[in-house]
Amino acid sequence: MKPGVVLVTSGPGSSNLVTPMLNALLDGTPMIVICGQVATTVQGTGAFQEIDIMAIAKICTKWCAAVERIGDLPKIVDEAFYHASSIRPGPVLISIPKDIGKAIFEPTHTTNPLIRAPRLLKQGILRQNRIVLKNSLSTPSIQEDIDHIAKLVNDCQRPIICAGHGVLTNASGPTMLSQIAEKGRIPVTTTLLGLGCFDEAHELALHMVSTYGAPYANYAIQSADVVLVFGARLDERAVGNPLHYAPNAREAAQARRGGIFQFDFTHSNVGKIIKPTQVVIGDLSEVLPMLLQRLKSGRNREEWLDQIERWKKKHAFRVPPEGMHGHASPQQTIAELDRQTSSLKHRVTITTGVGQHQMWAAQRYRFKYPRSFVTSGTLGTMGFGLPAAIGAQMARPDHIVIDIDGDASFCMTMEELLTASQYDLPIKVIVFNNNAQGMIAQLQQADYGGRVCYNRQANPNFVQLARSMGCESQRCEYAGELSRCIQWLLECPRPALLDVVMDEMKMLPIVPNGKALDLITLE
Repeated sequence: MKPGVVLVTSGPGSSNLVTPMLNALLDGTPMIVICGQVATTVQGTGAFQEIDIMAIAKICTKWCAAVERIGDLPKIVDEAFYHASSIRPGPVLISIPKDIGKAIFEPTHTTNPLIRAPRLLKQGILRQNRIVLKNSLSTPSIQEDIDHIAKLVNDCQRPIICAGHGVLTNASGPTMLSQIAEKGRIPVTTTLLGLGCFDEAHELALHMVSTYGAPYANYAIQSADVVLVFGARLDERAVGNPLHYAPNAREAAQARRGGIFQFDFTHSNVGKIIKPTQVVIGDLSEVLPMLLQRLKSGRNREEWLDQIERWKKKHAFRVPPEGMHGHASPQQTIAELDRQTSSLKHRVTITTGVGQHQMWAAQRYRFKYPRSFVTSGTLGTMGFGLPAAIGAQMARPDHIVIDIDGDASFCMTMEELLTASQYDLPIKVIVFNNNAQGMIAQLQQADYGGRVCYNRQANPNFVQLARSMGCESQRCEYAGELSRCIQWLLECPRPALLDVVMDEMKMLPIVPNGKALDLITLE
C-alpha cells in the first residue's frame, strides 16, 4: 500500500487531523502528515496558531518527529516513510517550524545517514521472527509449527478462513489466499476491512462475517473445527460474544484435532479478545506460501461444502419490495448498482460513510478485486465517504469511484463537493435520503425499550446543493426510476450526486448485542 501524504498548516490545521490520524492508526492505513509549526524563536510563547502538536500526535500516530535543524530533514522524512509503511501500516507526523520550512537545504547540511530502505529492513526483521505458542515457554521454528497447522487442516472436516485487512496490505496476500482456499477447498469469509481480498463471486466465498454480516458466514465460523485467521484482529464486531466464538473449533483444540490459528505480522493484533490456539507471527508473503506448500490438494470436503451451500441458499440476501410510498429501498439501490457495475469491477472503487448504508453496502455489494472498498472500520467516522472518494479518485484517476452515503453521514462533510468540482474529479455520490440517523434510531430502539431521541434531521435539498457547488445531480423519487438514475450517474463525466429518497427501515440481519454470532435476528 502506498502512503498518502497530507500537508497542513500549524494550529487548527494540525488539530483538525486528529480524527483522520486516529482513523488511519486504527485501520492500519499508511499516512504521512507534514504540518507547519511556529518558528523556533517563538515556540513556547503562545504564539499565533501554536499548539503542542507533538503531545497530541503521540496518541494518534505510530511515530512523530519535530524537525529542529534543516540537516535532519532527509533522515526524518526517510524514517517517516519507513514507519508509515512497515509492520502494521499507520499514520506518522512531521512538524516543521516556519523558519526551518523557509530555509534553503544544501546536501552538506545532512549530518545523519539515511536509514535502510523499508523493504530491506523489514526482511531483516522477518528473519528473526518466530512463531509464538500461547502458554508455552518454547518457540519452535516456523516450519515445524506450520507443519502442525497444515496437518490439522488436511485432517479436519470443517475448516474455514477468516481474512482481514492484513491480507490487503500485502501485495501477494490476495493471490496466496485464493490459492490456499482453492487447493484446500476451504471456504473464505472476510471482515469488514478485508472485503475485496477474496472474489465474492467465487463458490468458496462466504462474504462478510460480523454482527452485521452474512448469516451463512456466521454459521460457518460457529460450526468450523479449524479457523484460520489471516491478517484479522478479531474485534468484537467480528466475533460477537467472545465467550461463545467458534465453539466447535475450541472443542476441537481441546481434543488436539483443530482450533483457532491466527497469522499476523505483529503481536499487537493478537489475543485482545479471542485467545487463539496457536499464533504465527510473520509477513503473510513469507508464511502463507509455506502453508500452501504443505496443504493437500483436492481434499474431499463435500459434506461441509454442501452444508454451507444449504445455508447460503436458505439465508441468501433478499431484495425487499419498494416501500409504502413507492420509494426504492437501500437493498434495491445497492443491488441495482452491483448489477450495473458487474462488468466494470476491475475499475470500480466503493467508499462509504458510517451508518446503516455502510453495512448494507458491505453486505450486498459483491467485491471482486483487492483494495476496491474504502471505509472507516474501527473508529467509525461519519463523514468519511466523500473525502475518501475524492482521495481515491485522485489516486486512481481511471477508476469509477462511488461514495455510497447516508444523509446524516454525508451532511458531516458535504462541503467537499466543492473540492470535487474545483478539481473536476468525476466522483459519484449516492445519498440514502430518509431524513434520519437510521443506525442511531435502531440501536436506541433495541437498547431503550423502543424510545428514541435526536435521531431525525431536516436535510437540505441535496440536488440544489450539489448544483450550487458545480456538480451534476438528480433525485430518484421512486423505485421505478432507479435503473435509469444509476445509469445516468455511472455515465456522468463530471462529479455527480444521486439523491435517493427512501423510507426509514431497520438494517437486518443483525446479531443483538452480547449474543453469539449464530444467534441472528433475521427479520
